Amino acid sequence: MTLGEGVDSWSIKINREEITYNTDINPIEEWFVKFNMHHGLNMFTTTGTLLDVIRDPLLQWYWTLGENVEVNDTLSKVANIKIAKTPCASDVAVIGLIYTTRKIGLILGLTDSGFMDGDTVWFNLSATICAILENDCYGLALVDLTVTNTRLVLLTSLGLFISDDLRIKTGQLLQFGKPTLCGFEMDDYLKAEIWYNLQCLANKELYETDYVSLSFNKDKSLSQESTCFYSNDTFQKWHSCLPHKMKGEGHFSRRVVSFLVDYEQNTGIALLSQQNRALISVHKLTDGSMNKKRKFPPFWFPDPRFIPKGLYFHTNSHFLYAYGNQVWISYDGGTTFAPLFTLNAEMIIDVDSCVYTQAIIFVTDAANLLYTKAGLPRYAKLIPPAKGIFNMYFDHLGILNHISLNDTIATFVKETSVDVDTLLKDIDLGFEFPLAVQYITEEQMLLLNHEPRMKTKHVRFSSLQRGKRLDYGPGGSCIIREVFRTPAPPGFISSVLVDVLDRFPVESKTASPCTANTLRVLPPTGSSISYRLQLTSPGVNIFKPTDLEKTVVIPGSSSFFIIQVVDDQNALGDATMPNRVPLNTDIPPGRWFLYDFGTANTRKWKIVVDICRYAIQQFDDLPRHAIKYLDIGSKLEFKFRVTPVNVAYNVFHNRLMYIAIGRPSLLDVSTKIYFDDNNSNLIDITVHSRFFEKGKTTIAVIAVGSLRCELTTLVLTLKNSCSYLKSMHYVLSAKTSPSDWLVEDVSAEPNGSAIARLLKQLPVNYRPPSVLGIAVPLTENFYNADPSKPKLRDYFTNSKNSGRYKQCAGKSNRSACGCTENMKLSFSVAFSDCKEKALRMKFPVSRLPLYFTIEDEGRSVNLTSPYFITIIEVNNRTNWKVSGTNQTSSMLKMKKYLEHRLKTELYNPDGLSITITGSELFHFRVSTIPGVSFCNLFDEFQIYIDDSPLAFPGNYLISSMTSILIGGIIFVAFILYVFEIEIRNFLKRKLRRNKVASKPPPKRASVNSGDSAKN
Repeated sequence: MTLGEGVDSWSIKINREEITYNTDINPIEEWFVKFNMHHGLNMFTTTGTLLDVIRDPLLQWYWTLGENVEVNDTLSKVANIKIAKTPCASDVAVIGLIYTTRKIGLILGLTDSGFMDGDTVWFNLSATICAILENDCYGLALVDLTVTNTRLVLLTSLGLFISDDLRIKTGQLLQFGKPTLCGFEMDDYLKAEIWYNLQCLANKELYETDYVSLSFNKDKSLSQESTCFYSNDTFQKWHSCLPHKMKGEGHFSRRVVSFLVDYEQNTGIALLSQQNRALISVHKLTDGSMNKKRKFPPFWFPDPRFIPKGLYFHTNSHFLYAYGNQVWISYDGGTTFAPLFTLNAEMIIDVDSCVYTQAIIFVTDAANLLYTKAGLPRYAKLIPPAKGIFNMYFDHLGILNHISLNDTIATFVKETSVDVDTLLKDIDLGFEFPLAVQYITEEQMLLLNHEPRMKTKHVRFSSLQRGKRLDYGPGGSCIIREVFRTPAPPGFISSVLVDVLDRFPVESKTASPCTANTLRVLPPTGSSISYRLQLTSPGVNIFKPTDLEKTVVIPGSSSFFIIQVVDDQNALGDATMPNRVPLNTDIPPGRWFLYDFGTANTRKWKIVVDICRYAIQQFDDLPRHAIKYLDIGSKLEFKFRVTPVNVAYNVFHNRLMYIAIGRPSLLDVSTKIYFDDNNSNLIDITVHSRFFEKGKTTIAVIAVGSLRCELTTLVLTLKNSCSYLKSMHYVLSAKTSPSDWLVEDVSAEPNGSAIARLLKQLPVNYRPPSVLGIAVPLTENFYNADPSKPKLRDYFTNSKNSGRYKQCAGKSNRSACGCTENMKLSFSVAFSDCKEKALRMKFPVSRLPLYFTIEDEGRSVNLTSPYFITIIEVNNRTNWKVSGTNQTSSMLKMKKYLEHRLKTELYNPDGLSITITGSELFHFRVSTIPGVSFCNLFDEFQIYIDDSPLAFPGNYLISSMTSILIGGIIFVAFILYVFEIEIRNFLKRKLRRNKVASKPPPKRASVNSGDSAKN
């Protein structure tokens, strides 16, 4: 885009029809768009989103979701807010208000811009719900809500309510239905929760559907069928999601905390609490019903202190999180879990994620935020912009927003963008405990957390510090690679393994004069574990009180953490490696050093989130949440590279990325991992579709990077199914352009004669001939239809009773038929009413080659075996024959076998040709056989045969009359020959006789006068 003259902003206008022509209401993905703008020599780039609001199901109810309401008088009674975004468009979301009282009703707000533009519209749904309850709705209040691809699901104090299909507009308020769940009271519903695994079902496959579950967080009583239920769209039949008890479990009480459906592996995953322990039970789903037997043994969380709260699948991936007062992650759909972090006196109560940045945010009941990326075993703690009543929400661009209520804003919703990178950069994750230094190599060292001198609560290194950077004030930094929480060696309570980025400076002789003296290490005395550090030479190079909590580092030997300065010549220190202590050995100056990582002289170090030191790159120009389709026998290849940047030293063949496959049994996935000369880690992924089973899986490429990296995880969704972009096309024997087919007056075109030779203008209301002749059309298909004009060749009763308009049905004239250019260009019989022209060929058509191509995502390949095809003429014409040239014995055997099974004649598309002996229009439909593709591939083409001979019986009558005439001539010649009649003399005599007979007689008067004169 270019900045116009005298304009201070860029603008661009694109008609909707230039982007999409679909108008049906269905889940539609919100697009990511990128704009490049320039003004003079300056370039500007920005990103945004594009949503087709005409098609989004929830936005069809933007003004009719409920009764309009003002909420400013009720904001003071709000106890919590719930936010549910639509699966395909994160900017379209519903906000629900949960009140401290149950007298206000159901209040929901709807936005189409992620609460950014002040467009939230508020509705009261109480009247709609009360009508279902026959106005017995005292105590109605919102508990939870979610939005699926086609439904709005509300959990209230009086039950569960599911909306009608959002795709069906009625012009009235949105209506709801209530499933029957017996045995539950208001108190049960107030503690219940809705669980939904978010998935976008744009271009929905037949095997894809939404599942919603409801758990009551209580033990089952005798009057209740279950305490957990689940159902799929249309949510008419509900099943129990309380797993069947195995042998030996009958006496144990348990309850389902959370239940989610794994769409990739088609399993139900239940998080249970049993005997004060948490476990995961995974069951296969068959036709929507959960099998009694477990798919594999249950996973018992090893930490008995884990209090489960819920399950969460990261959006559009296969990373499963179990959360509560701890967070665990599973990469295999619930078979195993690995700990991510543990909270102290806090509980995770809400989770949200972003498909664009792969970020995940956990919200605790103490209003703290914990941030991570999908698949990464590290996290960071964030401070929200404000406390109070709020919720966190990722919009479609991946911006984290703090959503709260404010009565001074027109829509009462305050949206505050959270700069995650700034928060990560500024947070200090260090603690007020001293550290000891133990070098392993020049590039690696151990930092040991010493127990405090005062009797205070121990603070250890935790998983929170893993992957973070430790900065030392005087200089130097390192990356924490591993965290060890074991209390060894004596005197130390935890430790970390670090990679040195910048070397740490040693204490100078001015700050610690003792380093200029010779050091001798003496063994501990009595029951003490501390070694005596003795300076051999008295004088000015002595220990000072400020040397407390410093570390004596002796290269190649154990280090010593100084816990006490006894006097000028002696100090006590704890060894970091007791088995490598150089006892009774004089260590001269320059062979030992002091490092100050203590807290006695104020803490000089801090732990922060590291900058991004790795760049992930993929070579296929894929979006961050790409969806790829694989047909039977097809193959896809992907290549990724992670390159280290801003690192202190390169590690030879250091593994920098990993992959996780959601459903390994669906596709054949092979990988090749290698390294280049720049120490970049590369991986080649090859995916084959070898099995005739529809389904989907994800492949996640996880780079071992910092949380501050813009991209750490790439998720590819692979569907073993038919791509909606895959199609088969007939290759026209003549090259034409769309304008040639759409021109109305060919004579007015400069190349009108060329168009007329290639294309035939079909008559109005034309129908092809039948086996009874040209004048007796019997097909149901009209071409170039116009209801205002008479039907062509509508002479006989059978012709009058056949023929049906499709696009023009019920219309008065052709302009009302609504024929678009795409319909006029289509060869499909469904749009025959709009078809005006057909490819023209002269009679006879003999062995015309037939070529077909398969197009998929911009790639085109020729249709070849084993894509056997069937060919039919849609108007039941018979004057045609198809033949092939590429026939082998194996192909003939397969062809014969398939024809026997499919009961139809098959053709090999290689070397195919057609011969047509009829006249006028032929309309063929070509289809591939089932079993060679997930797609029902087909195409249609039309050929108009021109300059054909007379139709039956004219041709036969002319031939017969000609034969009779020739036979008669031969017969006459034979008679003349037999009777020796010379036709020449005969004709001469006839002519002579005719000449004599034609002379006039003499005049009688003249003769008489002559005689009389003589007399």
